[in-house]
Amino acid sequence: MAYYFSGWILYSYIIIFLILWSLLKLKFKKSYAYLLFFSIMYVYLYKVIDLTQFPIYADEFQRSTFDGQNVWREMNLIPFKNGFSKTSLLNIVMTIPLGFGLPFLIKASVKKVFIIGVLAGLLLELGQLSSALYAGYTFRSVDIDDLILNLSGTLIGYLVLFKLFKIIFVYLVKKFDIKLNSITKQIYNA
Repeated sequence: MAYYFSGWILYSYIIIFLILWSLLKLKFKKSYAYLLFFSIMYVYLYKVIDLTQFPIYADEFQRSTFDGQNVWREMNLIPFKNGFSKTSLLNIVMTIPLGFGLPFLIKASVKKVFIIGVLAGLLLELGQLSSALYAGYTFRSVDIDDLILNLSGTLIGYLVLFKLFKIIFVYLVKKFDIKLNSITKQIYNA
């Protein structure tokens, strides 16, 4: 049996989104501009989860096909043991939007972005480990490199792309005396 990020799993994700969106608006009085950026990040997280965690295969045929493959033996805890590959680059690229988007949702600092980058990479790897343990075999590698590369992508997104974007945005607003609306104000204050 294969589980995809669709059907009841996707519906649950959407219901969680609606609950969070309502809480942010009604209880925490967040602006619609903030909720727009929150929604964009939520869709981004959907894609990351879909790419890294699904499909989850769990059936006897798959177990027999992967017979002898041990979840713990296949795990890599030695950084860059297998070098740098296209997959390594994709792990960086995948988390750049996280680092870029965080300042629109929280008062970001290098320390906060670092912690969130570590937690994001850790959660993704723990999710892969959990699904491998559930299935009884590994079909994705749990790898310390992925955690390091996800953190790197998050930091690149924040320290390079967001900081550069912010400098250019503030410069253009001041140079052309642009009047801020709710969305541009959210960006300006990020």
